[in-house]
Amino acid sequence: MTLLMVDATPPELGGYPGLRPSSSEADGMLTERDVAVPMRDGVTIYVDICRPAGDAAQAPVLIAYAPYGKHNGFPPILGAGADIDPPLPEGAPFEAPVAQYWVKHGYAVIYADPRGCWGSQGDASFFTAQEAKDGYDLVEWAGTRPWSNGRVGLSGVSYLAMSQYAIAATRPPHLVAINPSEGISDPYREAAFPGGIPETQFGPNWVTTLGFGLNKREDIASEFFTHPLLDDFWNAKTPVLESVEVPALFVCSVGNHGTHTRGTLEAYRRCGSTQKWLDVHGRKEWRYYYAPENMDRQRSFFDHFLKDAETDLTSWPPVRVEYRDRTETGPIRSESSWPPARVTPTVLYLDAETAQMTTTPIAGAGTTGYDPTLSPTDPALHAGEEKTEFDYTFDAETDLAGHCALRLYAASPGAADMDLFVQLDKIDSDGQVVHYPLCAYLDDGPLAMGWLRASHRELDTTLSSPDRPVHTHERELAIPDGPVQLDIEIWPFTAHFRAGETLRLTVAGANISRWPREQFVAGHDIVNNTAPHVLHTGGQYPSALLIPVVPTQ
Repeated sequence: MTLLMVDATPPELGGYPGLRPSSSEADGMLTERDVAVPMRDGVTIYVDICRPAGDAAQAPVLIAYAPYGKHNGFPPILGAGADIDPPLPEGAPFEAPVAQYWVKHGYAVIYADPRGCWGSQGDASFFTAQEAKDGYDLVEWAGTRPWSNGRVGLSGVSYLAMSQYAIAATRPPHLVAINPSEGISDPYREAAFPGGIPETQFGPNWVTTLGFGLNKREDIASEFFTHPLLDDFWNAKTPVLESVEVPALFVCSVGNHGTHTRGTLEAYRRCGSTQKWLDVHGRKEWRYYYAPENMDRQRSFFDHFLKDAETDLTSWPPVRVEYRDRTETGPIRSESSWPPARVTPTVLYLDAETAQMTTTPIAGAGTTGYDPTLSPTDPALHAGEEKTEFDYTFDAETDLAGHCALRLYAASPGAADMDLFVQLDKIDSDGQVVHYPLCAYLDDGPLAMGWLRASHRELDTTLSSPDRPVHTHERELAIPDGPVQLDIEIWPFTAHFRAGETLRLTVAGANISRWPREQFVAGHDIVNNTAPHVLHTGGQYPSALLIPVVPTQ
């Protein structure tokens, strides 16, 4: 992989206070700022260390590794709707463990500014082998300090979860356990090109938080769009999850469609550790990570492995799943695996004539369609011509949890390509859409989403399963004039339906839900749609939705 390097943005423009080596003590916590840590090639990075003061016993260490700046807290636009309760201590670093909590319980916490970021030396790159090597070196440095007990853990959200995958895959000897919460594990499929369609909102907003440093940085925004197919560039940024062998506690919100949901569950599924746990929830990711009961849960995990303490970890089920009813409501159940072993894949056949879905095949052929050049986010302007909907109403209490797939037979006569957007929603018995938390701080998300560019429809037969189509994205295939079979991955989700409530499938040629451009949420403004989309159902075109039904307990 050849990196495109450009001059870094001066760090002071990001509010960086400059190197300020110091040591201070308050409330039993010793804080050492801008401690120099040498990397194997002679580059120095700088970290802040918070650890028990005085003659305390040697402490286990937690490391938070991300490029956002150890001096930076939560940006106002992100923190406003996050509903973190109780509020974080002033100055708490972004998406990282809270030092005041962990030090009180006998831990040391290290916040790092990676290579090339802020005051650290070298050139900055992201999701690279260099970043993983530096993480290895920092783990080994932390595990050999005189104040360390020699056991190191990694913790944090989003980028701080992704860096855990990469660092753990290098197997530093002093790394004992990791706690990745809400992290992408396949940058191409989950971030830059979901379904092969360019992502143009979250990514560009995210890039503005990077690039503050003294030297050069990787021009990751330009690189994304010069690699529209899944090639060696993307493969080099994808961690080898099977090489992660340390015990791991994964945490995943199924409300993070378009960002973290798929990646966290893939990391759990593929992780090579024989000791791993998974919490699946439907809440805002930061609110969940920082909830007092969940910080205590993280501590039970780390105490077990980093302190040899007796904790309730020994009674945990392998997987804990919240079956979403409404916001922060719904049964929480113990499962033996993800997806739950009890899942019964259930086929719902699409009927264009009735706009319904049914468990029995549709004998008669039918067609329906929409104008993909119209935006579903402005439905009043075009009276429903912008999308097609199919409903299925449950006649009994039903739980859903796991992967979901839509097989669609579609055509766009005269067009060179088609971009299809898919959304699932829950409709209550009064006909109202049920909204769910989305990402870290929004409240009006759908149940689930999926995407596919028709020219990227080629399946990876070694990775795909009926409920989880995985596309190669290695070449573009022309679409025929007539119907073409499209297998669309809908990201995993959970739901609890009562009798009389409805599952709604919506198909369109643009984002079915859309949020203001400044919001850190997925959006897609570059689409390949030039002619009407025609959806075929029934007969020789058995378009169908495969849903993960879990028998209720």
